[in-house]
Amino acid sequence: MMKQTFKYLLMVVITASLYQAAGATTISVRLIKDKSSRCLQQPVLKFLSNQENYTISAKQWYNGENDWEIFFEIETKTQPIALAQLEIEAKGIKIARAIIGRTDVPFKQIHNSITFQLVNDTTDGRHVQTSWQNPKGGPHIWFYHNWEARRNGKYLNVPYPAKALAASFNFVLACHEMLRLMGDMSGMNQKFYGEFILLTCESSAPRAHLDFPPHWHLEHWESGYNKEYGIDWRKKQFIIPHYYLDSAGNITHNKRSITQNYQPVKSAKNDYLPGDTCIWNDTEGNLIFKQVIKNGGLYFIKPNGEEWSLRPDQNNGSSESVWIYRGNSAVAKAKAVDNGETGETKLYIDYYDQGIKKNSWADAFRYDRFTGNQL
Repeated sequence: MMKQTFKYLLMVVITASLYQAAGATTISVRLIKDKSSRCLQQPVLKFLSNQENYTISAKQWYNGENDWEIFFEIETKTQPIALAQLEIEAKGIKIARAIIGRTDVPFKQIHNSITFQLVNDTTDGRHVQTSWQNPKGGPHIWFYHNWEARRNGKYLNVPYPAKALAASFNFVLACHEMLRLMGDMSGMNQKFYGEFILLTCESSAPRAHLDFPPHWHLEHWESGYNKEYGIDWRKKQFIIPHYYLDSAGNITHNKRSITQNYQPVKSAKNDYLPGDTCIWNDTEGNLIFKQVIKNGGLYFIKPNGEEWSLRPDQNNGSSESVWIYRGNSAVAKAKAVDNGETGETKLYIDYYDQGIKKNSWADAFRYDRFTGNQL
């Protein structure tokens, strides 16, 4: 599990390094309040040293305040990073933590002034996510943890889509288990190159990234090789579907993109509606599977014609649970409960045979609700 986690973290670091090499390095600066509250005036960030090396990002949604956080994204073109001393004026609140990237740093608060030192952590600090992989096998999952108090961007102007966000967790866990049960979708027996990764939905707009409207992802990564960095997941092919969800958590369409050698592949069709067949191939032309959206769920047809599907719970919808079918027979039910306020994720799978529950499996993990670091 640690080896897999390191591999995916390495990919993220490499991608970020390539991006930052072309321009400014971005650093997340956050203060965490001791209780839910708001400042009496708009918070102000000042540089007490090395001011000439930094600017505060002017990009939309990068800087602001919510009930629990004061957040800024600052930028520098100086390498190595100059470790500036910072001050944030935050009138009328008490601070519990100061965080750079995902690293807690010492701070001093005197009245409305909070001072602390930068550290060299360029992690997207507001992206609260946890890496998880089932010890029984199956694809890797990035769980993006949502909490209504942290919503940002376009999510500020619409009713909070709690059911759709819950459904994204259930679909991702169900898809993970379905691929594992298929038996030949990963590992030595697969008939195609590459591997899968699953991601839930991000609603806090860290560094302006926003999964809006709500959706989830089943991605296929086929690696190439970069002589400077080694294995390069974007070098060969990256299939990136976006399964959009309505307010009840039903899948409405799939907006898919394909990247090869860092360039988007212009295909005849990239938006798949219910009933459309989406075909997945690796770069050698091997069929991975065909995919169809139907009745709010997602159907998979393997190269041998065998059909599997992910279906919303018939009574309570996909925000409650998602069922896994092999043909017309239900084989499992998946439910993932994530609580961004307390920092806990619980995972449940019930297994069925001819309509009768045979056994169950459960897992859980805790994480820091402001960094995503697993506890």
